[in-house]
Order: sequence, then C-alpha cells, then structure tokens
Amino acid sequence: MKTNFIFDFDDTLTNSYDFNQQMFVDTFLPHSPDIDQLWLRNLHFTTRGKAMHLLFQEAIDHFDLKLNAVKLTEENELLHQEKFEQIKFFEGTQELLDSLKSKGKKVYICTNRQYGSLNKILEKNQLRQYFEKVVSCKDEGHEKPDPFCIHKIIEESGQPKENFMYLGDSRVDYDFAEAAGVDFVIVDHYINKKQLFKMLMEIFSDNSDKSK
Repeated sequence: MKTNFIFDFDDTLTNSYDFNQQMFVDTFLPHSPDIDQLWLRNLHFTTRGKAMHLLFQEAIDHFDLKLNAVKLTEENELLHQEKFEQIKFFEGTQELLDSLKSKGKKVYICTNRQYGSLNKILEKNQLRQYFEKVVSCKDEGHEKPDPFCIHKIIEESGQPKENFMYLGDSRVDYDFAEAAGVDFVIVDHYINKKQLFKMLMEIFSDNSDKSK
C-alpha cells in the first residue's frame, strides 16, 4: 500500500507552464531585446523539466551570446519571486491533498524550483501545512533527474521505498523516479483540460456516495 506521495510542483500541482515559459523569455529580453522569442518558446516546450541553467546554456550557445547561464538562472528566479502571485494551483489540488491527509497519507514536494519562489507560492495559497517536507533539488545541489533528493526523503522517513509513489509531468520526472527506484505516475494536466484533480475527486466522491 502506498502511504507516501511525492509530488513534483510545476505543471503537476500548479498551472504554471505559460507563466514559466514567459519568465524564461523575459529573462533574455534585457540582454537581447531582438532575440527570437519563438525559438526560445520552442526550446522551453521541448525540454520541459530540464534544469534551468541547462536551458539557458543551450540558448546562449545557439545565439552565441556573451552571457552566463548561472547568472541568468539567478535573474530568472528573481522574476519568479517578483511575480509569484500569478501562479495558480490546478482545480481540485487542495481537495486532493485534504483527501490524502484524511486517509493518513504523507505528502511531499520534490522539485527543481528554488526555495525562494516555491515557499512564497505555498505560503500565499496556505498549502505549506499539507507537506511533510518540501525539497528544492536545485538548491540542494542535486537537480532532477539525479535521484539524491528522493533517496533523502525516503531515508529520513524510515519507511521502505515500496511505500512511496512519485507524481510528475515530464520525461525528466520519469527518469527521476526510475533512477530512484520508486513507483510513479506521470500526468499531463493539459491533455486532461487542466481538470485532472477535479475529475479524480468527483470520481472518488461518486464512489463514496454509491457505497453508502
């Protein structure tokens, strides 16, 4: 039985793809106002889940820019902290978390998003209390798909990894969970019209009513 659920954050719990892509583009504009924004958007789309400094480096190399990927990553995080209120959770997220907690399950976040913007978003939406542990793989120095952060969560829990399930949205998340040796579900909220959690809760509710 799965008793521990580890969630990715962006595009798994939050409806943040368009926002994240715009912040990626906006990070370049002060340095290169005429940059090909369509190319940047395509890069961002085709490499979902990849570490941000690697995306910045790929764009720098493509356009032969005299910029530093680490510095751009820092500037990108500052933009996220300034505009974090634009990020919204998928409909049904809180209800799903309530359901898991009411059943005695433990819930975690393990993401490449940095602590600065991550904590602001959770606190603004009053969701921090649901999670046993919130981990930024970026700030811990082991970005996905390096399985270090999942291993650390499991080790600190004192439970076998068979009790864990990871939920993410990208190929990187797939590789992350595979490398950690835990069961996983990769979901695409956009294919599900951004209502996956809402639909799941309606199904659970219907089943519960019929069982009475």
